[in-house]
Amino acid sequence: MYPLFESLCVQDGQLLNPQWHEDRFQNAYLHRYGRPTPFDLLQGIQIPNEFAQGKVKLRIRYNHQDRNFHFEHYCIQKIQSLQLVYTEELDYQYKYSQREKLEALFDQRGDCDDVLIVRNGWITDSSYANVVFFDGKDWWTPKNPLLEGTCRARLLAQGIIKETALGVEDLKNFKGLKLVNALRDMNQPMISINGLVY
Repeated sequence: MYPLFESLCVQDGQLLNPQWHEDRFQNAYLHRYGRPTPFDLLQGIQIPNEFAQGKVKLRIRYNHQDRNFHFEHYCIQKIQSLQLVYTEELDYQYKYSQREKLEALFDQRGDCDDVLIVRNGWITDSSYANVVFFDGKDWWTPKNPLLEGTCRARLLAQGIIKETALGVEDLKNFKGLKLVNALRDMNQPMISINGLVY
């Protein structure tokens, strides 16, 4: 069994932003097993020829002593609407393979494409990505995400986005939003704030 995983983007045979994933892997492993990792996340990896072109999702599942690699061609999902859903006890601090609670929230999306999760009154993430909101000048991401994603961390470090605590009442102050993760960067179309369903 592999209790944790990392999802990376491979673009035309090149791993994108590997150090951000390595850093999170190191932190997650230490949190889970109480000791430093005995191996590097990407140690010995080779990209098969059939996945050397285009955008590819690489999922690395791991446990205390082993890793499992899975490649698949990736097509970005078009998201235009999100249903707000609410939770109090969801813990997804690291990329856990057990996602039943997240999937249960996703099942509440109704006719929307995805959900925007509100935990203890605070805006967090969608079911599989961090969110960034545009106020007409700057991009803001919730200070209290479910998961501190690698793309989010990189965009914060680069000064492209800023973080702030966001409640549901703050959403009216924004013009739109984007969902970001290792395979969805900032170059995608913005989702209108009218695409949020309360």
